[in-house]
Amino acid sequence: MSKNWRTVFNPFERYPERDLAIAGIVTLLLSVLLFWWAGQTNDGVYHVSPKADLSLAGALTEAIVYTLLVCALLSGLGKAINPKTRIIDMLNATLIHRIPLTLGILILQLPFIKTAMDQILRAVKTNHLEALSGATLWISTIISLLMMAFFVCAIVLLVNGFRTAAHARKVIHYVLFAAALILAEIIYRLLLYPLLLTF
Repeated sequence: MSKNWRTVFNPFERYPERDLAIAGIVTLLLSVLLFWWAGQTNDGVYHVSPKADLSLAGALTEAIVYTLLVCALLSGLGKAINPKTRIIDMLNATLIHRIPLTLGILILQLPFIKTAMDQILRAVKTNHLEALSGATLWISTIISLLMMAFFVCAIVLLVNGFRTAAHARKVIHYVLFAAALILAEIIYRLLLYPLLLTF
């Protein structure tokens, strides 16, 4: 892998924490504005659903809560692996790994993609999938693959950030890392997100 590609997937070893923090915070704020504008809510750490009445404050609160949750769980795991793990490094990793996910949501707002997705949703609801055109199905397939690629890229960024921050090297470290992300999804989706809806 070339040096440029290594930097894309692991910027944590090249850029200072200040630059990473700025990029991460900018990404967080852009994602908040994007989710508010698009009427999309994070009802899971990695799951998005339509919510037309989402307020700007609500989008901001969601972003802060799921970011701090993932950061807290990974920081706790990092400290268990290496007591010298710094929370700021884990926070930067948590923020930076949202860049491809935010880019994915932005792409989904392109008019021709949004139209295709709406057609598919209507066809599913009315059980008339045979009415979908070949172009719509191709767009759906390509976008699905692209979203999967963005998700994989995000996880690779988070893994590299976690490894750099905690000096994780053993297989068990990555098993626990995966368990922490699953736990974050469960806590957010079943406990924190429903709580946010009450405000």
